[in-house]
Amino acid sequence: MWKIRKKAQKKINKCVRALNKSLLNDNLWRGRFYAHQVDANWEEFQDGSGGELRCWIEMRDKKTGLYRGFVVDNYNISWKLFMAGNAFITEDSKVWEDINAVKNDKTDWTKVKWVPKKGIY
Repeated sequence: MWKIRKKAQKKINKCVRALNKSLLNDNLWRGRFYAHQVDANWEEFQDGSGGELRCWIEMRDKKTGLYRGFVVDNYNISWKLFMAGNAFITEDSKVWEDINAVKNDKTDWTKVKWVPKKGIY
């Protein structure tokens, strides 16, 4: 059963890395936002045919210190992760309220450490 769990964890890690890579290479965000896996829980099916991996993922904003946690499972992970990341950037961090300030900000966020300030759960 551990092989199935490891395979599910690799799938989630791959999607988180892909999201972070796209945010890092984006000309607008330049690494300002990123996803981080905080915890994971494996639940076996009762019939022993497999299981479900649920992961606690945080989306983080390096500029404001804002973060939001959400739970995803290993089924349709790429879509769920994309939608949660999109909701965090567009709705929670409120960067679209002053889009000109975002466009004019030329900070290289890849060299800035994230400092937690305020969480939304």
